[in-house]
Amino acid sequence: MARLRARSRRSRLVLAAVLLIALATAQAASAHSVLIATEPANDSILETAPDHVLLRFDEGVESALGSIRVFNGDGERVDAEAISQPRFTEVTVELDSDLPRGTYTVAWRAISADSDPINGAFVFHVEAPGPQPSGIAAQVLEDTPVVVSVLYTADRFFDFALLLLCAGGVASLVLALGSAARELRSRLYGLLGVLATALAAVALVGLPLQGAAASGFSVVEAFSWDVVSAVADTRFGEASLIRAALAATLALTALALRSGGRKSEIPLAVLAAVLAGGMIVTPSASGHASVSGPLSFAADIAHIQAAAVWTGGLAFLVLGLKLAGEDRWPLATRGVPRFSAMAMISVGVLVVAGTINGYLQVRTWSALWETKYGLLLLAKISLLLPLLALGAYNNRFAVPRLRAGIASVLERRRFLQAAGVELALMVAVVAVTAVLVNAPPAKSEAEMHGPMTAEVMVGDLETQVTVEPAMAGPNEIHLAFGGHDGGPPDLAEVKVAASLPSVGIGPLRYSAKEAAPGEWIVRNAQLTIPGDWQLRIEARRGEFELLTETISVSISEES
Repeated sequence: MARLRARSRRSRLVLAAVLLIALATAQAASAHSVLIATEPANDSILETAPDHVLLRFDEGVESALGSIRVFNGDGERVDAEAISQPRFTEVTVELDSDLPRGTYTVAWRAISADSDPINGAFVFHVEAPGPQPSGIAAQVLEDTPVVVSVLYTADRFFDFALLLLCAGGVASLVLALGSAARELRSRLYGLLGVLATALAAVALVGLPLQGAAASGFSVVEAFSWDVVSAVADTRFGEASLIRAALAATLALTALALRSGGRKSEIPLAVLAAVLAGGMIVTPSASGHASVSGPLSFAADIAHIQAAAVWTGGLAFLVLGLKLAGEDRWPLATRGVPRFSAMAMISVGVLVVAGTINGYLQVRTWSALWETKYGLLLLAKISLLLPLLALGAYNNRFAVPRLRAGIASVLERRRFLQAAGVELALMVAVVAVTAVLVNAPPAKSEAEMHGPMTAEVMVGDLETQVTVEPAMAGPNEIHLAFGGHDGGPPDLAEVKVAASLPSVGIGPLRYSAKEAAPGEWIVRNAQLTIPGDWQLRIEARRGEFELLTETISVSISEES
């Protein structure tokens, strides 16, 4: 008998090691991509018609569901419809030949490197500004339908919750409930099979919902083969398909564990642990961490792993105790201390990994309360704090008495009630996380509020324009002109006129001061209202030659 117990103990240690290795070494692979340049430039006036439109992003984008639509002054499309991607960070579309004089509106959609939909619009002019159809960009970039947004977020919630339950369920069955009666373990393995089947279904349903969110389609339009196949070619689609396949295999493995005997349990449990480890990786492979570097990637995987062991493991432990009947509290003397040890390690990993990833995605204290991502992160932390307090209380008072078998009826009831509160808080944390993964990282959102720099042609002079801090209030406008021979051009005077057409402000006229050869500065330019300001740059060379160019500058709200 002692030999059997020793063998069983060794088997559990092997399974624990396999589980931890599978979860810790599974590979990981995003910040929202930001549009940094366009060809033609926004609001630029071209002497000749361009033959293409190009968008350049700071991170790679997916173009499978993207589009670039170009409209003339009559609202008619003048693009070739099919877009191409010469580089991972660039998307382009060909235009009709010999575009006539006038204004053209460009509206675009793409999927960011972190699998989230992004879009925007700008205009350019051929020879001179002309009529511009009202509302054409707004129609193309119409917000995602409410039904799609709700279903998309709900799918993310259930996808993440089921992933935690499945991975945590495997950990709990292997480590905490290894000594439970065979009948009870069979019932829990059956539940694991049901949850894994549901996870596979939710992962597959996420494909058309991602297509609807990315392309602005309705739910009905999204459930088509063209949309699903296009999403399947993206990073999000590949990760979802892999997760669905792993979940389906886990479901079959769980059913085999449910009906199999003790001899087959160990190899099947090893397989279940490996499958759980593979599933843990998939959210990181298509989320914010996937383009933020190896450290962020590894921290994100560790974070999800720890969350699964803690949350999913607790759910299976509580359910196991509920179903154990008369053996509930004898099982608690064995299972609760084992889970407590798992939970303590998981909480440590969760805090460390969460801190690392939070810093990598936020970077500054102010971004915590000035960005959507930061506020959601604070909400998540505020829900985790009472969770940690409850866990610490149970570990300090309830677990020792349950281990010793001396807990009173009242103490047992309080333990189950506290576990129920923990599970409810965990559901809220998962709900916040489902929204958090769709928000641009705070660092990206904050970076978009920093100084704006653009390179434009003012007449025949290459000019770098920097507006700092590009926020509502006083700004400095730096102009650096380059001559044909590489040296600074000889300019007699430089002026800037600022206008905000959306509210009828301007032009506000400012004279620039020469700070160095070829470098001119406008100090204290009062761009006091957020919006897309138009800056008209006027550079006079000699007595009669006036060089001009107009650019658009996005001024954000003051932080």
